Amino acid sequence: MIDRALDLQDIHNLLARYVIAIDSRRPDLLDDVFLPDSVVELAGMGVMTPAQYRGICATVLPTLDATQHHLGLPSILIEGDTAHSRCYFMAQHVKNALAPKPFLMIGGWYDDTLTRTAKGWRIRHRRGTALWSDGNPAVVGAQYLIGATPREEGHQAPAWLSGPTHA
Repeated sequence: MIDRALDLQDIHNLLARYVIAIDSRRPDLLDDVFLPDSVVELAGMGVMTPAQYRGICATVLPTLDATQHHLGLPSILIEGDTAHSRCYFMAQHVKNALAPKPFLMIGGWYDDTLTRTAKGWRIRHRRGTALWSDGNPAVVGAQYLIGATPREEGHQAPAWLSGPTHA
């Protein structure tokens, strides 16, 4: 029971480390979040490796005046050395030069598959689903549908959620 509690705490810390890396503009910290061969799928950005994602962060984040990612409590299922998590997010992006419309807010969730390694838990696969956005898409230089995104695959509850030991 104590080991399970420690695993849950380690996974919570890993999820927090991700947003700290983004919001503090320290993409190098992502090396402690993802496995080198992970798959990162983020709405509006496509599918990439952690190295590709780190490069995008190193390029895009310095063009913004601020970002702030808020995470909700994750639901987590641990099965041996594999875990699954869904964590809701709201991500605020700010570019002052675009005033009076300097903000873009995106809301959604991250679905993660994690692997226990000798260095702790790491994300093996992340799928970020955007459910809505509000504000100015030019803040991040990408096209975002303002309002709710169309319901599609990925908008349902994860299959693992019906497992007996999720937290």
